[in-house]
Amino acid sequence: MPKTIATTPSWYWPDAVPRVLGVPPVPLADLVLDGPARHRSDAAALDGTGGALSAAELAARVRSVAAALRGQRWEQAAVAVSAGPTSAGVLAVLGALVAGCPVVLVPPGQAVGAAALQAVPVTLGIGDADGIAELAAAGVPTVAVDELVDRGLGLDDLPVGSGTGPLDDTGPDAAAGVSALQRKALVCMAGTAGPVWHSHRSLLAGALALGVFLGPDAGSAWLTLESPCSWDGLCGVLAARLSGATVLAAHPGAEAVDMVERCQPTWTAASLADAAATWSGGGRRRRGGASSTGRWLVATVDGPFDPDERRAVAGSSGTGVLTMFGLAETGPVLSAHPSWYLEEAAGIPVPNMHVVPADPDTGEPIDAMWELLDRAMVSVWSPSLAVAGIVPGPGEPAGRRYATGVLAASDPNGMLYLVDE
Repeated sequence: MPKTIATTPSWYWPDAVPRVLGVPPVPLADLVLDGPARHRSDAAALDGTGGALSAAELAARVRSVAAALRGQRWEQAAVAVSAGPTSAGVLAVLGALVAGCPVVLVPPGQAVGAAALQAVPVTLGIGDADGIAELAAAGVPTVAVDELVDRGLGLDDLPVGSGTGPLDDTGPDAAAGVSALQRKALVCMAGTAGPVWHSHRSLLAGALALGVFLGPDAGSAWLTLESPCSWDGLCGVLAARLSGATVLAAHPGAEAVDMVERCQPTWTAASLADAAATWSGGGRRRRGGASSTGRWLVATVDGPFDPDERRAVAGSSGTGVLTMFGLAETGPVLSAHPSWYLEEAAGIPVPNMHVVPADPDTGEPIDAMWELLDRAMVSVWSPSLAVAGIVPGPGEPAGRRYATGVLAASDPNGMLYLVDE
């Protein structure tokens, strides 16, 4: 198959996966909560520490959290959300998004969260038990998610987005027909070199790209071992709920192994390091393999990785391991696909991701196809790019393209390999 854009891989492209996707001008809640609740209200939607919820129950609880948060005023402040891979964490993050208030996402136990927490004044912190403890230690007033659910009962008539974000998206995503709430830079998270802000639209774009590329469906389950306060954890949760798949949440290690054995998820998402610690570092070996069970592990990487570590995880977990490269600034950029992948390669660009080779020293685009270059910097454009606060890469040119600082090389089939300098 020929390339549609000369500088963008790949020659190989999976059947039935579109290269270009529209990002509908629809509130996030309509797609993530209301759609699945209307069509399959009794279907499992969320399971983890704290119990299981149907699609209708998830929608009701998230909207109660959102209603409670809308009772606050957010003109110059934000709500901080800190949680690990737990049901309470998913409820907290989705509730804050649906409320339409500015949100600062802080994964527990990660130093990078401190920078995001200081990016804007925070007047309230919510999350799971571990997250609330960390926020309280930082001097942030906190409230438990269950209390917010109780507070929000009967308050669903409060207007969405009663407050305004501290930043506005002034980029080209501010297109006609897209609501003001979708365009606002409302979600702050820790990026590679500093805090970055996403709009609901940019988050939706990344989740759509990941979901369409990998294809979780309404009969599948997506187990996340990543905090919903991280870019990859949040992207996976949104992608799963957009397709109607059940979201499972568990911490890496024994809890994750037990969840896999109990629920048999179609997809498990974790950083490659967490996957290796869980399955290659003493976790119990699962029976069966990807060829017989059809299960896959999506291993997130943010730069060059060790293919032997990937092979070790595949062997010890009994699953096929698909790498996904992305950053908080960009959302998912490259991913392996179940139909064909190489263990040394990161993968091919996901839909809507325009990947251009750039000069490693200047960040200027190189007008040549990837396979003609020894190596080049990965530079990208996509509607999933953060809308504000991006720290430019080396010599990043004008416009919404982002120079990642990560080097890659391509094979003749368009597979991209992340390489060291």
